[in-house]
Order: sequence, then structure tokens, then C-alpha cells
Amino acid sequence: MSSDSKPKLYEFAGSCWANVPKLAIAEAGYPTDDIEWVSINLAEGANFNPDFLKINPQGTVPTLVIGDQTWTDSTRDHQASSSPSPSLRTHQHKHYRGGESGGRRDLVFILIVIVIVVVIVIVIVVVIVIVIVIVIVIVIVIVIVIVIVIIHAAAHDPNATLLIATDDEDRKEKANGLPKGFLEGRQKALDKYAPEAPEEFKAFLQRKQQENKQLLDFYVTEPDAQLKAKIYEKGQQLWKSAGIAIRGVITQALKKNEGPFAAGDTPSEVDFHIITWLARTITNTGVEPGSPSSVAIPKLQQKTGGHGFDPVIAKYWDTWIERESFKSNKLH
Repeated sequence: MSSDSKPKLYEFAGSCWANVPKLAIAEAGYPTDDIEWVSINLAEGANFNPDFLKINPQGTVPTLVIGDQTWTDSTRDHQASSSPSPSLRTHQHKHYRGGESGGRRDLVFILIVIVIVVVIVIVIVVVIVIVIVIVIVIVIVIVIVIVIVIIHAAAHDPNATLLIATDDEDRKEKANGLPKGFLEGRQKALDKYAPEAPEEFKAFLQRKQQENKQLLDFYVTEPDAQLKAKIYEKGQQLWKSAGIAIRGVITQALKKNEGPFAAGDTPSEVDFHIITWLARTITNTGVEPGSPSSVAIPKLQQKTGGHGFDPVIAKYWDTWIERESFKSNKLH
């Protein structure tokens, strides 16, 4: 397959959401050589380059380009349909008096009526079963969409829990670690691209430039007590929301089937979103990527309020970290 005809996937090894299509590709066994992989270094602000913004004006990865079509997020919509039901026809008969032939005709007629009634009942039962199955499918699809939407909510954005401190100790760690370096790389790129950007991207880049600088200044200067309290409250709320999502919709999704995945024995689309979010959220607690549940879950519980998780969460995590798709894509 020539490079011009290959699907082109813009991604970054350190990106959380870029792992969703990468997991799907790995689990499906799709040949990686049939995809053109384009790395967009988010830590250096390459996603703010106007050349990339022409492909995806939001400046995000993953971005998938197939021919003249472009997809700029990792979520999808689903549809379902239903079936009609049958109608019934009535009959009349003439009464015959006496004799064996008349009795046989009455018996034949009764048998025909019984057969018709049985057929009608069977048809009605089949239609009811079909309608029930369709309703179940629709409910499952709605639940999947709801779970994916909730996982992607800004209220517990894994990129935000990575960058926003919750207290003085957390601020010190972030100022001496990856978060500060990441913000510095972005700021350098934004300071470069924003002043000379095409008019269509100027407002977007200027807004990002200002927002990024405010958070970077929080780590490179000494903020006042009021600003600290405001940032810490936001950081704590992010982790609280993450805990609500794990103890709520994620636990419910995993308990609907015998598991260990949301769809049962094998991973489905919703699982690619859940585990991608969960892996980054767990890494943001400070544990090593891919740590077993005995290490990861207690730390996650502590960061999200201290309340326990249902055992399905630990089982889900331990199952995923042993899968080749998880290891080869180095989810974190």
C-alpha cells in the first residue's frame, strides 16, 4: 500500500486519547504497516503549528485522515432500528346438520382455526422477542455512549489532573517534574506561532498562549495564598470527580456483564476509552505505569477521596495490564 493511500494517524506517544485508536488497532490485529503514523510532539507544542491546525483546527490528537475525510476525536455515534408487527384476519363458516361428513368438516374447521391461532401467537411472540432485543440493543448503545461521554468530560480530564496541583507538596513535585517542562515547551511554541499566525488561528493561539502562561507562572513564580487556594481547590475537585466516575458509571458498566471487560470476555470500543483514561489517571497519582492493582488502586483511592472501589476495578486493571496491546502501546 502506497503512503498516499494509507490512512494517516496523527498521534503522540505521551498523549492520553491517542491511545484509544492505537488500542483498537492492536486488538483488531490491523497491520501497523498499513497506517502512516505521524507524531505530533505535544510537549514541544507542535500541535499549535498552523500547518497542523489546517488539518485539525482544535490542535488535538488523535487526528485520523483517510482520503479527503478527517476525524478529530476518538468518540463515535451509534444507531439502531426496529421492526413492524403482523395483522389478523377473521373468518366465517356455515353450520351443517348431522351425519359423519358434517362432523368431520366441523373437526377440520376447528383444527384449521387452532393452527391459525397457534401461528398468530407464535408470530406475536417472535415480534415481541425481536422488539425486546432491539430495546436491549438500544439501551446498551445508549449506555456505551453515556460512558464514553462521561469519560471524556472536562470535570475529570486526565491532562488536567496531570498539570493542576492539589496542595503545596503536589505543586513542588509538578514544578520539579514533567508538568512544568511540558508547560514550558508549549509556551515556547505558542510564543513563536501566536504573533504571526494566520488570522483564522490567531484568536485560538492567543487564548492558549495566555492560559498556558498563567499555569506556567504558577510553577515558576511564587503565587499568593489566594491563587494557591483557587488552584488547589480546582485540582482537588478534578480528583473528586474522577472518583465519582470510577465508583459510579465505570463500576456500573463493568458489573453489567460477568466481565472482565465492559462487554464481557473481550474488549470493546467503550473499554478502549475507559482503560486509556484509567491508565493516565492512575499514572497521575504518582505510581509507575502498569503497576499491579495492589499498588495502583490504594493510591487511586487515596487521591479520589479515600473511599473504597468495587473489586471489579482492580480485576479490570489487572486484566488489562497483562494484555499485549496495553504493553506494546505503553499505556500510562
